[in-house]
Amino acid sequence: MSRKMAIVLENKLEELSVLTQMLQVFLRPYQMPSATLYALELTLEEILVNIISYAYDEETTHAIEFKVEVDDTMIAMKFIDGGAPFNPLAVKKKDTAQPLMERGVGGLGISVVRKMRDMMEYQRKADKNILRIWFQRQQDTA
Repeated sequence: MSRKMAIVLENKLEELSVLTQMLQVFLRPYQMPSATLYALELTLEEILVNIISYAYDEETTHAIEFKVEVDDTMIAMKFIDGGAPFNPLAVKKKDTAQPLMERGVGGLGISVVRKMRDMMEYQRKADKNILRIWFQRQQDTA
């Protein structure tokens, strides 16, 4: 059996702390390993901050949909926004072997998210960015 949560929020950074708290409360009954919770919260922060900071050119208010679903094995997060097309899977991976001053600005957060997730899918549909990210509920301890 799966359990779902959905919320529509505004493109304001203040929404991040409220959404993080809601996610923590929603996931509390599942008693997941701290590493899984950390990955979920960091992913939520990285993706939402990117949408809020870069998806829209103008300063007007826009809706961002966030959905999360938990079943016996997976946690699925879904972000939907009407901002400029942006496929995080097409972003070139950052070369972290380079010195910090030579890396350039941006892109590191997306690289971190791609490393932590189990699956990730992007679609552009009806002028909306739709990003789905899946995590296994239990991580191997071996």
